[in-house]
Amino acid sequence: MKALVFLGPRNIEIKELPLPAINKDEILLKVKFAGICGTDVRIYNGTKAIKAPRIIGHEFSGEIVELGEGIKNFSIGERVTVYPMLSCGICYACKEGRTNICVDRLTIGYEIDGGFAQYIKIPAAFVNGGNVIKLPDNISFQEAAASEPVAAALNGINRAKLEPGQYLAVVGCGPIGLSHVQLGKHLKVNVIAVEPQPEKRELALKMGAKYVLDPQTENLTEKIFEITDKKGVDSLLLDVGIPRVIEQSLQLVKKGGSFILFAGCPHGSTITIDPNWIHYREIDFTGASASTPENHRQILDMVSNGQISIKRLITDELPFTQWETGFNQKQNFTGLKTILNIEEAD
Repeated sequence: MKALVFLGPRNIEIKELPLPAINKDEILLKVKFAGICGTDVRIYNGTKAIKAPRIIGHEFSGEIVELGEGIKNFSIGERVTVYPMLSCGICYACKEGRTNICVDRLTIGYEIDGGFAQYIKIPAAFVNGGNVIKLPDNISFQEAAASEPVAAALNGINRAKLEPGQYLAVVGCGPIGLSHVQLGKHLKVNVIAVEPQPEKRELALKMGAKYVLDPQTENLTEKIFEITDKKGVDSLLLDVGIPRVIEQSLQLVKKGGSFILFAGCPHGSTITIDPNWIHYREIDFTGASASTPENHRQILDMVSNGQISIKRLITDELPFTQWETGFNQKQNFTGLKTILNIEEAD
């Protein structure tokens, strides 16, 4: 099979490798499509450290082509995706029900071989942990390959604890931000999308934002306080990993509101904020990271039921051999979601 192998920083190649051999409790998946994530680009650049050599890629979909004799709940030919992170179940975070931030988690594409390959072995622990998710009939392999980050977006918006009629600011309208826009609309909140690129502001309106603001030409504080009757937003989701934007966005949140930092910033980033803005206004300043297999299933159900769209987030589909073009698109914020057609490896 062909696989995209990380050999070291700035050194990734498509290589010919043997098909993985599975044991009695494992599944062999023929990969159809795989999504490119910002973390894949960070691995390539060396800013996220993983051991080499490693087949990378943690967002993928495919068809089951071989089952171990101990597998009872799946069949050859079934269409699936895989939630790529396995929690340990015994650390303090897992015992507190926060499995998404497990301190000893195992992730496909990081610690074990990933989905940028024509075939992938799904280890028994992932099968037994409920990480292999059957696809509804009306969800394409393309949509499924792009579904994992949308599940993470669901975790983020859940932490906002929104009520219908409230105001949500979504800062940054990439694929995650636009997922938050759609989820906010589904929750019947008033979404204010903040985005400098006009085409993404237009998409935000089409996906459910009630208001769109350009941070380069408009005074966000004045506009948002005008929209919210001088209170500020109930919750703000920060979907762009730029420290100065964190500093600028905090003042948009009302007294008693919540600020959810979703996007990762470059390693070693710092921010400078007035702590009194949090203290005297009782603002909940928190983060959101990753998700769970349950979140992933819920997103697929929502897509199947027409409540949100993943298809509208996919702007580029490239042959496997054009992975480098896809990585450059991600790094340069070109388009929204780029997926690789793994079947076109030949």
